[in-house]
Amino acid sequence: MTGPHSTPARQRRDRTPIVLGIVAGVLAVVVGVTLTIALTRDGSPETAPSPRPPAQTTAPDGTPSAEPTAPDEEPAGVQLSATGFALVDDTGAETFAYRWSDPSEPAVAALTAAFGAAPEQRTEKGDGSHYPDYTVHQWPGFALYDMVVSEGGSDRDTYAQPSWIRVTANTIGEVAVTAEFGIQIGTTVDAVEAAGPDTDFERNGALRYVFAADRSSTAEETPSYSMMADTDGDAVTAILYYFYADL
Repeated sequence: MTGPHSTPARQRRDRTPIVLGIVAGVLAVVVGVTLTIALTRDGSPETAPSPRPPAQTTAPDGTPSAEPTAPDEEPAGVQLSATGFALVDDTGAETFAYRWSDPSEPAVAALTAAFGAAPEQRTEKGDGSHYPDYTVHQWPGFALYDMVVSEGGSDRDTYAQPSWIRVTANTIGEVAVTAEFGIQIGTTVDAVEAAGPDTDFERNGALRYVFAADRSSTAEETPSYSMMADTDGDAVTAILYYFYADL
């Protein structure tokens, strides 16, 4: 039966599903947003920090520089004299000094560093009396002779010639070897004679010239030698710092 009040009641019943659908939709949206926030905060991994670039060496002025390298060193020179020899740097400053009566080990080490290579070694036999055996430290063009002290033989500290040098090259590698009186390997015989040697004598078919003959002495604590120049008849082939005795 229909009456004047039946239509509003029906309309209210018809609206109920619509309202419930709207509420359900809103709740679904709210739940979705909540889950999204939760997952974003708790479930996703944090972004890893970018790795730092490797440290770079910088020069004092702030510019990048390569790995440090050893500075280039100017080769030393060897200067020969009456009482021994000295190693000098490129400014002429003395870096090592050796006297003929000094132990040879430091000299061999210093020359090895200067020449860039260790020497070959051999023994030069003496005469069993006045001339002892010598250990020869031989670089190409440079030889250091060091006496071998034997039982009952001469003592190094009192012997006139405990060590001596023979040079056959003006440079060993890049290291210049400088003798006295302006003489070097290759100096002509005429130039040697013009330099004023004290004397000369024949040896192995050619002349050996002696400079500062009166300098050979054991009067001081360190022996003092003359300088000798061997020739082949035309030019100097070897320079020796050797004790000269006018027999």
